[in-house]
Amino acid sequence: MRKITLTLVSALVLVSPAVAQDRVERVVQPVPASTTENLYRVNADRTPSGFDVPRFVSLKFSRVNGRTGPSRDHPVAWQYQRRGLPLLIVAETEMWRKVRDISGDEAWVHKPTLSGARTVIATRQATLRSRPNAKAREVARTDEMALLRLETCRDGWCEVKAENGLKGWARQEGLWGASRP
Repeated sequence: MRKITLTLVSALVLVSPAVAQDRVERVVQPVPASTTENLYRVNADRTPSGFDVPRFVSLKFSRVNGRTGPSRDHPVAWQYQRRGLPLLIVAETEMWRKVRDISGDEAWVHKPTLSGARTVIATRQATLRSRPNAKAREVARTDEMALLRLETCRDGWCEVKAENGLKGWARQEGLWGASRP
């Protein structure tokens, strides 16, 4: 059994440019309740992208500005600083996506900064198993807030892959970004 030490805490620091002189940072904490409930749902045939809203995506770059509105004229509220960070799209225009992060905060990001690649964050220490079964051999353990690539989910289990190549199955309930919104 190996431990995956891909902690995301430092990567989930959001920087507020409004106070850039003092560089105020806020460490993101997961929201205890589901952040996918009570969302306005729009079918793919009624969205500019042709995909359902809400849906999970991830950041394509290591620094992405989250703005207060859907244009570059709106001020930057936060700067997301982690490539691969999972975000939930809750609204969209042709070139902008309103996203919700793991802490429940929302901001607008430019469409080209997002990827359809699915990633998840372990909301607590996760045990990766060789099969989707609680009695299967333990492959690894992750730190809380570890960032993992989502391969597939079934029957309450998700197959995930760490940056170091380790793969295993983890309980879906402990992975933010794994649910079907």
